[in-house]
Amino acid sequence: MSTLIEEQLRQEALAIAVWAEGRQAPPREVLAKLKLLGPDGRQLDDSNQETGVGNAYGGDNSGLPSLGPLASFGSWQSVAATILRKTEDSAGFDQSSTIFDLFRWIIFEWQFVTMPFLTNITGDSRTVSISSLSLSPAISAVTELIGGLVTSDTLTGVINSVKKIGQLAVQNEGQQEKDTNVQQGVLTVVNGDLRLGLLRTTMQMEYKTGKGYQQLTQQITVSRLFGSLDYGMCIRNAETLLEWDEQDLNSWVNGASSYPYPPNMSPAWGGW
Repeated sequence: MSTLIEEQLRQEALAIAVWAEGRQAPPREVLAKLKLLGPDGRQLDDSNQETGVGNAYGGDNSGLPSLGPLASFGSWQSVAATILRKTEDSAGFDQSSTIFDLFRWIIFEWQFVTMPFLTNITGDSRTVSISSLSLSPAISAVTELIGGLVTSDTLTGVINSVKKIGQLAVQNEGQQEKDTNVQQGVLTVVNGDLRLGLLRTTMQMEYKTGKGYQQLTQQITVSRLFGSLDYGMCIRNAETLLEWDEQDLNSWVNGASSYPYPPNMSPAWGGW
């Protein structure tokens, strides 16, 4: 009979293996029932949809535990970035692409929520009204959702990253009207706690001659997911983590689709 510790390790290893395999789209009959297939049996056209991703990092420089067998990563931030890379891979989600895939969009969020290396996962949302002349409520919602979970420099980085996504959206040519599905990743250290976060919303935009893409007057819901990296879980399963493609913090930040863009400087952001 195995010991309790051996049983725990076995269960953890199995949970990680199942999670890392990822999830596939539902069977075609289920998709048809959900009206996600067209009359020809193919997936509905999502050409009026796009994805904009940004990532931001900050922290209070508080001490983190020893990496132990994970020392080759160089930092716990790189461990977290590698796990996020695996989250993308297992969901088939490409943060560098603006092409929207409903299945991958949903699966990535599910993979984030079920990540075996996260503890104390919490979720919340805020609904606000925005227009092309007033985007500040969106930033206020972000501040309300994560202001108490991140350091001030991290919050500043997140707001700057959201504005980069905004610039990507107004420059990325598409149809006359389009939906921009926004994803903002967050990594922050607070009092020795390495926190991973995910913010999401969707904005409707319309192309106006001479003015380019502008946000329609609308209500948006900004959702938040946050959890803490489980250092013990990572160390106990170091052998598995060391087998994955390593990604450092800069690669995670720089690999987002909005990273090359300057922050959008529209006066609609108000004082933010």
